[in-house]
Amino acid sequence: MIREHGLKILKESLIYDVGFGDLTTETLIPKDQESDGVIKAKEEVVVCGLDFVIDFMESFEIECKPLIKEGETIKGDFLKIHGNTRTILTLERTVLNFLMHLSGIATKTRNIVEMVKTVNENVRVACTRKTLPGLSLLEKYAVSVGGGDTHRFRLDDMVMIKDNHIEAVGIEECFKKIKNLSFTKKVEIEVDTVEQLKEVLKYKPDIVLLDNFKPEEIGGALEILNKFEEDTNYRPLVEVSGGINEDNVLDYAKYDVDIISMGCLIHSARAVDISLDL
Repeated sequence: MIREHGLKILKESLIYDVGFGDLTTETLIPKDQESDGVIKAKEEVVVCGLDFVIDFMESFEIECKPLIKEGETIKGDFLKIHGNTRTILTLERTVLNFLMHLSGIATKTRNIVEMVKTVNENVRVACTRKTLPGLSLLEKYAVSVGGGDTHRFRLDDMVMIKDNHIEAVGIEECFKKIKNLSFTKKVEIEVDTVEQLKEVLKYKPDIVLLDNFKPEEIGGALEILNKFEEDTNYRPLVEVSGGINEDNVLDYAKYDVDIISMGCLIHSARAVDISLDL
């Protein structure tokens, strides 16, 4: 499914980019001219989207020879190509935009995952659903290529009770209603304070999300969780999220939490510098 979706995005992007034709290329370049080319990273990047791009370019009869595998880190050439010059130049920007965006996410994720592992080998670094419309599946794929966790892809993946659900019907009513759902769906609930944490633990959710807790507040929340585990022999997974980025992630990673989820892995990832040279 991911392959088909990636190709669909590339094809739709190309249709928009070309419009009624590539005026410059079709005017300047002889119809039957062929060229060799190379796609290269001008900085150190985790390459993501390579397999999609190869399938896409080969569908236009461009020969492709990858020099690395998807997910490898490189600065320099990583894909050699050969084919009709007009076709290569028309595909160029669509292909580069795709690679630059996905590789940017994968690179940022890999950097943060490696940073976190220096202080906590067990915690998962996850993204969120703060994605671009239509690109969510690919952006979360890029996070996985970078070594991160994709979290839930869609609203039907799991039950995630957030602050507005609680505000609308209350914690007790939320847990009453979810009893009607299949046992196969995990239940996560977001808490904003230690008081809320104490209240929700009696319902034994699968995951508790400590939302917008300051680093110095995590220790107190974990004490409550540890005490609950001692009394009941049950402990939910603990996720922390809200305002976490590469500058403060280690302040959270030093605690015994299970998941650190970060919207910045996707929404703040910089497009990396990738180019195509004939």
